[in-house]
Amino acid sequence: MKGKLNRVGIIASTPLVRHQMQTAVADAGYEVAVNTSPERLDTNLLTNETIRLWAIELEEDDRWADFINQVVELVEVPVLFGDAVIPTKNSDNYSRWLKRIHRKLHALAPTVSKPASAPDVDLDLLDKKPEQPIFSLPDALKRAPRTDVNHVWVLCASLGGPQAVKDLLDLLPGDIPASFLYAQHIDAGCLDSLVQSVGRHTALDMKMADHGLQLENGKVFVVPVTNEVVFTDNHGILWQNNEWSGPYGPSLDQLLKNVSEKYGAHCNAIIFSGMGSDGAIGAALVKENGGEVWAQSAASCVQSSMPDSAAETGSVDWRGTPAEIAEKLIEWLADKSQAAT
Repeated sequence: MKGKLNRVGIIASTPLVRHQMQTAVADAGYEVAVNTSPERLDTNLLTNETIRLWAIELEEDDRWADFINQVVELVEVPVLFGDAVIPTKNSDNYSRWLKRIHRKLHALAPTVSKPASAPDVDLDLLDKKPEQPIFSLPDALKRAPRTDVNHVWVLCASLGGPQAVKDLLDLLPGDIPASFLYAQHIDAGCLDSLVQSVGRHTALDMKMADHGLQLENGKVFVVPVTNEVVFTDNHGILWQNNEWSGPYGPSLDQLLKNVSEKYGAHCNAIIFSGMGSDGAIGAALVKENGGEVWAQSAASCVQSSMPDSAAETGSVDWRGTPAEIAEKLIEWLADKSQAAT
């Protein structure tokens, strides 16, 4: 299985059961790749190779018969079926149920040891890269208000990502009518150096995505490693008290889910170089909600596993080098602006 990690998909008929299963699966040492209802499930995910096991909790009801048959037909990994009857946490039976669930999960899909730290990033190499000429905006895109955020692009990167993201950002003009969230798998102590190195030559304003700041056009917000973030109706960034799920922070899947749920078709993603498959599930959600999903071309990646995994979900619209992505992004924004007039 490509990009194998401790990913579990959850399908349950009620929000309460989905919440209970989320807690149980996470406590067992797994990453929740998707947690949804049968009605909202993108059936393409049933064949996604990054999910090692499905936990499905449905009450006994004839209305689920067709859905269960579809699961049995499509899913090639283990499936743990339940009847959606879960004891409450203060119940005497809860601890026994939790232990039983954990035993079943570990029997069907033993957890894989997670890396102890984020991928190493050689920021010194970025400091040696020469400054590149900046692309110019067509007249149709100039003078867009900074606070009128219509397009949010999430830049998802891991091993080899900083160089690729820098190559993209160095070519973009500072008045581009789009806001960017940059999520990089990296140790939290390296974030300041990342901002300095990747942002050294870019005309865009690059800064940490601090709690309370607002997304603006022409700015790149570097997502925190330690805390999950969500967004307000007026583009505010809110740090949550919990860490990201998954082996690294930030979780690209969770970030894409959070942004896509807030911005819908105005949320778009670019999957850059990286190991593993983080971002593949989130990319599918972005696509499902009407957003664009691009990926770095395999030949231009240091490690193409991450963009390849996203492409395998069928959600990637287009792939190119960082320079090609920069050029296409400006063309895409111009087309959107023209269509809106």
